[in-house]
Order: sequence, then C-alpha cells, then structure tokens
Amino acid sequence: MWYSSRFRRHLCDMHIDDWSPEFLSEFSPEEYVENLKRAKINNAMLYFQSHVGLCYYPTKSGKMHAAFAGKEDMMRRVCQLCQENDIKVTGYYSINYNTWAHDQHPDWRMIKENGISRREEGDTPGEEMAFASKKAARYGLCCPNHEEYRQFVYTQVDEMLEYFPMDALFFDMPFWNHTCYCQKCQARWEKEYGGEIPRNAKPGTKEYALLIQAKHAWMGEWALALTAYVKDKRPELPVEYNYAAAIAGNADRGCADLVNQASDYVGGDLYGGMLEHSFACKFYRSATRNQPFEYMFSRCKPALRMHTLTKSLDEMKTSVAVTAAHHGATLVIDAIDPCGTMDERVYERIGQMFDMQLPYEPYFKGEMLGDIGLYYSPQSRYSPREGTHHSLQSCVALAKGLIQRHIPFGVTGAYEDFSCYPYLAAPALTCQDQEKYQRLIDYVENGGTLYLSGGECRELVEELTGATLSGVTEATRIYAAPTKEYAQLFGWFNEKYPLPFEGAVPVLKNVDSKDIAAVLVNPYTRHSEMRYASIHSDPPSSHLTEIPMIVVKKRGKGKVIWSAATIEGMEYPEYQGIVQKLILGEDYRASIESNAPAHVEFTLFQLENALQVNAAVLSNDVTAHTVPRFEIQVKAEKVPKRVFIMPEQKEVPFRYEEGYIVFEARPLHIFDMYQIEF
Repeated sequence: MWYSSRFRRHLCDMHIDDWSPEFLSEFSPEEYVENLKRAKINNAMLYFQSHVGLCYYPTKSGKMHAAFAGKEDMMRRVCQLCQENDIKVTGYYSINYNTWAHDQHPDWRMIKENGISRREEGDTPGEEMAFASKKAARYGLCCPNHEEYRQFVYTQVDEMLEYFPMDALFFDMPFWNHTCYCQKCQARWEKEYGGEIPRNAKPGTKEYALLIQAKHAWMGEWALALTAYVKDKRPELPVEYNYAAAIAGNADRGCADLVNQASDYVGGDLYGGMLEHSFACKFYRSATRNQPFEYMFSRCKPALRMHTLTKSLDEMKTSVAVTAAHHGATLVIDAIDPCGTMDERVYERIGQMFDMQLPYEPYFKGEMLGDIGLYYSPQSRYSPREGTHHSLQSCVALAKGLIQRHIPFGVTGAYEDFSCYPYLAAPALTCQDQEKYQRLIDYVENGGTLYLSGGECRELVEELTGATLSGVTEATRIYAAPTKEYAQLFGWFNEKYPLPFEGAVPVLKNVDSKDIAAVLVNPYTRHSEMRYASIHSDPPSSHLTEIPMIVVKKRGKGKVIWSAATIEGMEYPEYQGIVQKLILGEDYRASIESNAPAHVEFTLFQLENALQVNAAVLSNDVTAHTVPRFEIQVKAEKVPKRVFIMPEQKEVPFRYEEGYIVFEARPLHIFDMYQIEF
C-alpha cells in the first residue's frame, strides 16, 4: 500500500468553533498546501470534521462550519491540491468527541454518575485532557452504545467518502473519557453482566475488573463495527484509529487490542519525553498490522495548549530521530490559527527537520531484533494496591534500564508472536489478561525465560510456580533478603541490609525452598504504628521470614522468575541491575555493547545479508549536544565484509574479536545509522 513508503506526515488541528465571523475567514487551500510543500510532507491528514462537531464540507446530517458557507469546496480543494503534488490524503473524523452532536441530541450524551454529562457540569476541570484545554465543558461526549449516534456517524462517513478524494480515514478519540451511565449503557450492562453499572469501583475489586472488561469490549466492538462499515463501502481504503490511549491514561479507557485490530496500521499522539517516545515506538511497531507505524508529536512545546511556543529545531530532529531509529513514520501536529492562517516559519522548520530524515528513508527496512521482549498489557494499566506499579510503569522503567545498558529490546504483547525472544518480562499483569495466559505458559514450556511480578495474575503465577497465593502482607514497607545462592546478584544488598520496597505484596505458599531466591523481611514496626524502632523510618528487623519475595523455578524446557514486589518498576539503577541479572544472568553479553553515554539508544535490524545499527540520542534538551566518539560492539557469528556509515556508505575500520564486530563510531549528533555487510 501507498503508506509503506510515506514517512513524512502532517496534521493541522482545526477544532475551531464558528461563533465569530473571524474564525477561519482567512483559510486558503493554496496556502495550506504551500506550507505542506515547505515542510516536505508526503501524507497530509486533513480535517473533515472536528471535536467541535462542525463539518468542513456541505453535510446534510450535521452542521457545516459557517466560514465555509458559499465556498463549501475549500477542503475538497485542499485534497485535490495535495494529490496534484503527490501528497496522499488521510481524512480526519472525531468519534465520541462531538460537541455539536452532544448539544443537539441529549439522548446521545455520555452520562456521569451524577446523571448529567461532563459538558453540562459547566466549568469543571478535566485533568485527563492535559494535552489540550482542561476545561471539561468544552468537550461534548457522545456514547457509542447509542444506536442513533452510530447511525449518525455512519451517515457522515458516507458523506465524506462520496465528497472527498482520499487515500485513508483516521478516527480520533476511540476511548471512554469516563464511565458512562446513560440508559443505553445501563441496559447493555444489565444484559451482559447483570445488575447496575458499578459506581465508585476501586482498582483491585471485582467490580473494577468487570468495568475494564466491559469498556474494552464495548469500545473495541464499536471500532471494529465502524471499520467494517468503511470496508464495506471502500474495501481498499486504509483505516486508522488513534492508539495513543493504549499508553496514555489508565486501563479503564477501553483502548486496547480490539481497537488495534480495527486499524490497518497503528499511530498515536503522545506528549511525554523521549523515554516514553522510544517505548511507544517499540509498542506501535510490534502492535501494527502493517508497517510503518505512525508516531505523532506536537510542534508546540509541550503540547498544543501552548499555541505560539514552537519546539526548537534540535528538539524536532530528536523526535524524528527516535522514530526513524525504529523505522516509523513521523506525523507532526500543528494547530491552525483561529482566523485560518498558518505560520510559514513553522513549516520551514519542519522542512529542515525532515531534511535530516530524507536520506535515511530508503534504508527503513528489515526486522527489528531484541535480546529481550517486554510484554506490555494495555488492559493491566492499573495498580490494585497502593505502592504497586502497573504494567506500563513497570515496562517503561525496565525499558529505561535496558537503554542505559544499551541492550536492544522489543515491546510485545498478546497481539504478537513473542517466541523470538529468549527472555521475556511480563510485569504486573492482572486478571484482565487471563485469556492469554496459555501463550505465556507455552513460552516457558518451550524453553523461554519468563519474568513475572505481582499476584493479580493468580492463575498464571500458581500454574508456573506450582504454589498457592494466599492473601497479602500486613506490612506496606518491606524488604527482600537474598538467599545465599543468589546473594551475588543483589550487589550491595544482603540478609542484614536487604532490598527495600514500599507496598504490600502477595504471599506465595508451598514453594520448594530450593526455588527461593529472596525472602521477606518485615520491619520492626509497621508504618501505621505509633511505636517505632527508628523515628524517621521503618528499618528491617533481624528476623528472616519464610515468605518468598523472589522465586526462580525451572518449568519444562524453560524457567520462570516471579517477584512478589514490582521491583522492576523502580527506576533506580540498583533495582534495574538486580532485575536484569535475574532475567539475563550475571555474565550476560548483549547483542550490542558500547561505552556510549547512557542516554544513547541503539536499535538493531536484520537485513538480507546485513545488520543495521541505529544510534539515537534520547535527549529532552532544547539544544542537542554532540556525543564524543565511542565504541560499538555487535555480536555476529562471522566476520563481515565491511562496516559503513549511512547514507554516505563511507567505510569504517573494524575488527572481529570473540564473536563481536568492534568499530569506533564518529561523534554522534542526534542520529546515525551504520550498516554491517556480510
């Protein structure tokens, strides 16, 4: 498909109301496309409608933006100009977020526990909209469980397909902003689960688990139904959903595997730093059904709410570099001025940004390699107890530790075959993933090494350890003391000075003592007690318990490592070092080794008769600082013919030692690509 070779993408937000005649009065199709050309864009996402609900075409089912009256074909003209300039067009449509439909059709509204919609509450802060306005009342939410609302969306899809020449359709906001208590949701809940939708359900309860299950099923069913509707009309038209909510926010948003299944390729806009960016690229790359995935970032700093604050050129280049290191497509997001103009200076800067990427695009090929896979579950993004980490927090912390040690890794999950990874970490899983447990069991049986943490995935822990989970510890500040066999893996920590952890942990009983790598040490007094041993803290007592904190057990051809505490969620290098040694072994040598600084990330790709090594600087600085020369060692079974730097194909001297290709990298400014030819 066309999207396989389009790596420079763009979206200009047009969530503009029409109460003032000034709004969009200066919109020009010609200027819009000239700016795309300045920015060297080859795939433009164009607004056919917005969160406001107003359409940018002559709709019969809704309301067209007032600025388009008498010049209804302006957005169609943008499409035509794009196609004349070899810029593929993706149409934008906002589902669920539609303020006009919310106001016109009260029956369609998402309803909160208090019986009214979020918009009806008035000027209530909406913290979940951190990337945009925090005024919740601006956003009218429509419930996808209302059949009339669905028919309205289908009708508008028909209108857009008929009116616009387009190459793809993008559906934004496929998630629940809050639990909906409208009559349609209540009726569906009663039919599928019985009783009423739970109110004030807390993480760790059966009610909360059911809510998450329902939200994923319902939002996924809506996305799959909408895609099926589009494909029935235009089978060849790619469909994409914004998959940002699979990382941003909590598990109760309902954006997970089923929404991914409804997409031809994955993309999403995220607003964290470079670590989140790198993690998301790996997640999107493995989750997408077709490459390349699409990573979206805002040209405003930190997000569009700072309308006139533009990221520096180095900040933009760094974002592009991290995506390029994973062979993904970059979509940069701008926002139109209310009057309809665009800042030419921004598009000149975006063009300079893409100038860095352009020479590398022909080499975005091959399969990404990783020594270890991080099994991330969007459904498990909640902490059942205070002090514990959820799946995303744990995986991102693990990712940071691996990046700092330059170990190549991938992010995987229920959607992908992870048997290619000899090591797999699946931290903080919950009961939401129990239907997929068998794949993890098979992975271990067939020879893989699996790391688990926590006790919410009860069936999986008990099956793989052969033991029984029985409640949680009373103390919430606890310690893990290594047994003699595993003492060397714990470095500084030992029986007298054990590893600290905050939070209650599950108790595992009937464990064979030979399989225990660390045991629980309680403090002299619990944190909640008035009496104390030390006034400022709760130091460990001198008594070891028999309760396992870490279990290492052989199973089939493989091995399972279970930690009662989510220690992998702690970003301190001491914790990450212990987890890495538990999983990989103390003397493990990675596929890539380097003396580069910890903020340099390497990705590794297998090409036909070649290996590709990408180096990207994970920096959040306004100005990029050049990294001095460093050494790279790449594991290989044979001596290569040559090593060269791309795209110049300038040869680099190398040597072959003990199964590693060793060469010196040139000073690194943001991004470099090396190729090893065999």
